[in-house]
Amino acid sequence: MKVPAEYVIENVFDADHFAPVHGLGRRPRLSVRPAEGGVLCVEGDLDMARPNRWQAREPEDDPARAHFRALVFSPNLVATELGPPDEPNVVVTAATPAGDGACVVRVTVAVPARRASGSPTVREVASLVGGSRTAFEQDALIWEHLDTTVVPRYTEGDELVRAYRSYCQRFGGPDERRPA
Repeated sequence: MKVPAEYVIENVFDADHFAPVHGLGRRPRLSVRPAEGGVLCVEGDLDMARPNRWQAREPEDDPARAHFRALVFSPNLVATELGPPDEPNVVVTAATPAGDGACVVRVTVAVPARRASGSPTVREVASLVGGSRTAFEQDALIWEHLDTTVVPRYTEGDELVRAYRSYCQRFGGPDERRPA
């Protein structure tokens, strides 16, 4: 990708992008907090376009909703959990700097082998893989056209992104031009 790695990971903190980029029903209400071991955690609920296996506990007349929790280990690595907190599916995104402001992005999915609701089916795993691919492609379109030379003007809706940028400073500040 022709974008610095930290922008890929920053994506989980950008609540404003979920509705217009991924077609969710509303801007998710997310919160951020430090977690054990120096990890930064962002979590909340996402209103999805259609129900998936990891949303099975929601009543049919309610919007399809998935619990979302992202554990950020560095400006280069995030594990995103989707689904019930006791049996989440996990999408791991790693963004490795590749020079000239670019990075190599790797996305891996993981599902529990056994859970109270039964073992995941091939169809369910394929749905998670397909959804992860679609989300990546939607984000990639934005990343490929992002002007990272502009100094951002944060608004009150950017408190999660600001928390992430402050967290990044622990790792030597991936972009010193960006205010914390």
